[in-house]
Amino acid sequence: MYEPKQIPYLLDKNFKEKIEYKEYKIKKIQKYCMCIWSMQSNERIEKTIYNSILPDACIDIVIDFKEKSICFAGFSKETMILPFNQKIDYMGVRLKPSSFYILFGLDATEVMDHPLPFSSVESSNALETIFDAKKIPDRISILVQYLCKKIGNKKDTTFIQIVDELYQNPEYQTVHSIALGFGYSQRHLLRLFKKYYGVSPQVLLNIVRLHLCLHALLEKRDIEDILEDAGFYDQSHFIKEIKRYTGFSPLELLKEENG
Repeated sequence: MYEPKQIPYLLDKNFKEKIEYKEYKIKKIQKYCMCIWSMQSNERIEKTIYNSILPDACIDIVIDFKEKSICFAGFSKETMILPFNQKIDYMGVRLKPSSFYILFGLDATEVMDHPLPFSSVESSNALETIFDAKKIPDRISILVQYLCKKIGNKKDTTFIQIVDELYQNPEYQTVHSIALGFGYSQRHLLRLFKKYYGVSPQVLLNIVRLHLCLHALLEKRDIEDILEDAGFYDQSHFIKEIKRYTGFSPLELLKEENG
């Protein structure tokens, strides 16, 4: 199953020390949501800390409790680096790829790589009570209740499953083979992917390979096995792609992971 890996604690050494980031898996909403997450600092951040968000084809509901604002956001083109230089209090929902379109009825291209205010999609009072909740369990409860209403009786997870299948077998997938599997032309496939995911088939494949490699790398799997499983042509290509998104080589990431 596709589960993207976000590693800000490795990409900025001060992140783990100053910011508490947690993910919560909720069974009631797991068909359409990766997780609910929280990100807080216990004190004012005096020295700028950088939160590096890797492209993952997911669209998040992002709640800023300090500013009392909510937006949808997703990134696909490159790693987004956000500076923190004051006390922060964020919470969010990481929707699975295609869930934004399924639950809200808007093409994912409306959000991907250009955040959209929550009020542009939902009524302003849909989540307003969450700003009165101070404790994380209470905030989670409000989010789960809201999402359960959005999910309702929806059953179609076809485009969610497609990403899971690509994640499990990226070495066999090309844009041509995916189009053949659907029985569509590549042009029609592009339109579908833009609608459901907000990205082209090739970009989605690249993102899936990135997170497959990160999981395998941080599990300390053999480099040769990672190359084969992810469909990389050679080790230099693999190193280049990891460094492109993280700024670190695979060996440097492992060194950071080991402390």
